[in-house]
Amino acid sequence: MNLVDCTEHLLRSEICVVPTETVYGLACSAFSVAAVKKVFELKGRPANNPLIVHVLNHDSADEICKTNELSVKLAKAFWPGALTLVLPKKKCIPLEVTSGRNSVAVRSPSHPLFRQIITRAKIPIAAPSANLANKISPTNYQDVLDAFGDKCPPILDGGECDFGIESTVLDLTTTIPQILRFGPVTKQDIENVLGFNIESSSTGKSTEKDLLSGKKSPGQGSKHYAPDTPLNLHSSIEKMFSSETIKAGDVVILPCPKTPHRSLSKKPIILYLSESGKTKDIAKSLYKILRQADKLLVNKIHISLFPLEDDLISAINDKLYRASTCQL
Repeated sequence: MNLVDCTEHLLRSEICVVPTETVYGLACSAFSVAAVKKVFELKGRPANNPLIVHVLNHDSADEICKTNELSVKLAKAFWPGALTLVLPKKKCIPLEVTSGRNSVAVRSPSHPLFRQIITRAKIPIAAPSANLANKISPTNYQDVLDAFGDKCPPILDGGECDFGIESTVLDLTTTIPQILRFGPVTKQDIENVLGFNIESSSTGKSTEKDLLSGKKSPGQGSKHYAPDTPLNLHSSIEKMFSSETIKAGDVVILPCPKTPHRSLSKKPIILYLSESGKTKDIAKSLYKILRQADKLLVNKIHISLFPLEDDLISAINDKLYRASTCQL
């Protein structure tokens, strides 16, 4: 699919797949209830899980939600980019987009192809990750094809995603802004711009009540980003390698080849998240390596939480919590 065809699809209230700097998105017009329903149906997405709406800039955001002084500051610092803001919605945005809430999650993407689409279409674009609900998010063209098979909508190929994990989501409808989903823009980044401390939601601690009620943001479910293969999440690398749960033929995922670890008598398959061990490289390849491990069709995948050296680690650990089958 090319840029022109993609834009025409969206204007006809059809759905297509677009690249973003975070992950690939299943896109539709945010004004079309029919198109939004198609997105939910194709993904198998629960109706209480709202969509993020993508706009060109802060002025465009002001057309669909009630912006404020904080959103102006944050947009100036981080837009276009991987920060989503939750703000009171205006009537033009259907409740189907927001899961019945009077707030809407909005961001300005930096991917040049997606920005051209928004510029050409001149409408806000709703675009959750282009995968089945709760499964690993796609970071390239092939991931999307693997997810949907024969039902796959047309795809605009934009290459590999730069960040490889979803945007940070910040709630600006509360007295003190709160991070609802950890992502590439860190808590410290936001506090440096605002000049005061903000709050963040508990990692992987969604309650049953939260799951049944409408959420303010995607990525708040206790099960998300999950491979089909059971994923054992260990509290540290040391405890992972002393665990009796690792069997011959299981997959063990480590940060990089230089990661200190002892050998195991029962030989697992070792995969590495990066060559460098740098946090940004690990975040970018996280979903890619989880997919690679899943395709090996082993009994279990093992990975450990990362020591909290910086705020981006919080985003990685949060996704591991939600992807895991068992926490050890």
